[in-house]
Amino acid sequence: MLHAKRIHPPSQDYELTEDGRALTTFSLRRGRIGARFTLSGADYQVRTHRFSGVYELLDAGGSVVATTDRVRRSWNMTCSGRVIRFRQTAAAGREYTMAGDDGVPVGTIRRTGHVHSETTADLPGLDPALQVFALVVVLLRRRRKRAAAIRSTSLAGG
Repeated sequence: MLHAKRIHPPSQDYELTEDGRALTTFSLRRGRIGARFTLSGADYQVRTHRFSGVYELLDAGGSVVATTDRVRRSWNMTCSGRVIRFRQTAAAGREYTMAGDDGVPVGTIRRTGHVHSETTADLPGLDPALQVFALVVVLLRRRRKRAAAIRSTSLAGG
């Protein structure tokens, strides 16, 4: 199981561990589109398409490893011709469930911790880089929704 925890809240820097063993770190800082991480010596980039809500996982050479469709309550991740379905199963995006090929839930991504500063991902059967990608996508979606709410509140004068 993957566990992402903010290094120093309220920063957007995260440390990622698997079963208590440090894997990598990544940052979701403002102004940065996506995130970068290194896993088992390989560099990856999560690229965000701002207006479409689509995310891509790129390897060090810039080749697309995986993509999502528009991330909403239900979304799909496509990699190597395989489509993996995710569905929001708790209010405010606190939990997403990964469905198997038969539609039965087989994994989860769940925000936990004080003020949701931690996120866990239990996504059996997925390559570790794809697990990290799915977890980062959920965190980026949360940041995007929170920023939109702040903008709409400030535009409304509240």
